Order: sequence, then structure tokens, then C-alpha cells
Amino acid sequence: MIDAINQIPEQPVLGMYMRYRREMLGITQEEAARRMYVSVSLYRKLENGERALYGERLEDWCAAIDAPVWMLEKMVSLAMPKISTLARGAWPPMLRKEDIDHLNALPFPAFFHRFPEYEVLAANPAASGAFPWLAPADPGAERPVNVIEQMMTVPELREVLVNWDTIVHRLLFSLRILSPGVVAPERLAQIIETCSASPEFERMWNTPVQEELYNDSLVLVRNPGTGELITLTMRVYNAYHPQGCSYQLFMLTPRDPGTPTVDPYANV
Repeated sequence: MIDAINQIPEQPVLGMYMRYRREMLGITQEEAARRMYVSVSLYRKLENGERALYGERLEDWCAAIDAPVWMLEKMVSLAMPKISTLARGAWPPMLRKEDIDHLNALPFPAFFHRFPEYEVLAANPAASGAFPWLAPADPGAERPVNVIEQMMTVPELREVLVNWDTIVHRLLFSLRILSPGVVAPERLAQIIETCSASPEFERMWNTPVQEELYNDSLVLVRNPGTGELITLTMRVYNAYHPQGCSYQLFMLTPRDPGTPTVDPYANV
């Protein structure tokens, strides 16, 4: 996969992401160059988009910015929107009626999210009924409902989501690694400030997530009325047709309880 990326025409955009990520870590160009085992002069050219970042240098860059190589595709996709367009922009979102019709036609809980900050842009009736805490804000609200903020601050969600710890840790890890240069700094600061009130925030923000656990699709829900455990599979989709649908579709579907999972909280 790394070899396939090679020299890409939006190299300066990737350089901007490099700079934002470095600044978020609070390290200098000299320190970043040392971590990448390149000269400061070369590092500056990479960050300025004057030299291509590809091959082994991409791996060295991941190590320098404290990000796993297995997340490289997501990082590059976010940094280069022409390769993989994901939702960005101001609140409220401009959602097409056909997309809302599509969302509402799905029989299982489904949302449109802005990624990687996980703003809730829309939810279908099944989602709003099952997870009222994640219903989208009124378009006139100052800012959107945020999945991570809600997960960290709504006590009921810890009771409903049996594997809450895994799910939230994964969300915060994505935000930390993927947000620099993509999420508006003031919005990122708001999310961090809200979440930092939770005693679990510092641990989750500062510890990595292993690839196997990051990619685990299990969502284990406890029915608050009956105590019944419901197993769901989480899927995230980017539309390829029609073009211009840049928000992600997040959907939960029924899962056989016997389906294997790597989630350590699955048997709680």
C-alpha cells in the first residue's frame, strides 16, 4: 500500500498535515528530522512540499509523529481530499434531501458523521430511538452534537454500551492522530476541553490502540429496560456514487452473538 502512494500531486497538502501534526505534538522541525533520521534541510523541504514524501520516508514519518503505520491510509486520505473526500466545513451541514431519504430508509440505526471529529450531522429514526443522546443538534444550535463529547459526558451511555471503554478509546485515538490540519483548531480545543472533565480522558488520549482492537466492529449494547445484551456490528461507509456525498455513513446492524471478536470487554 505504501509503494502505491508514491509521489502524489497534492504533496503540499500532506506537508501541511505534517506541520500541524508536529505542532500539535509540540516538537520542532529539528526534533522531527532527528526522529525521521533525515537532515533538517530535507525535513523542511518535505514539510514545505518541495520534496515528495513516499516509500520508507512515510513509515519514518509515522514513527516521528507517534502514529502507527497501519493508519497511514487514513492519514493520507484526510490530508489529500482529492484522493478520498471526507466531510469538512461549517455547521450546520448542507445535506441533500436524497441523502436524508436514503438514511431514513435504512431499517437499522444509522447516522451521517463528519470525520475525524465525529460530529453528528443526521440520524435516522432507528438511531434517534435507540440512542437519543446522539441525536443531531438543531441547525440553529451554536455547534453540532459530537459523538466523542457525548460518550465521555453522558453517564447513561456507559451503562448502555458494555464495551464503552474500547469504543471511546478508539474514537479519541482517531481524533488525536487524524485531526491536525483537518479539524478546526478551535473546535478541536472545545472537544478536548469537554472530554478532559472525565477521569478516563488522560489515559485514553495518551495511550495507543492496537490495530486489531481499532478495527474490531463489535458494539455490545445492554437494553436498559430488560438487561438483555444485544450484539451489533458497526460499519462506516464512504459513498462512491453519487459524487459529492462527502459525509460518512455510520450504521449498526444485528450480529450473531457467536461471531468472533477481539474486544476484551465482549464477555463482561
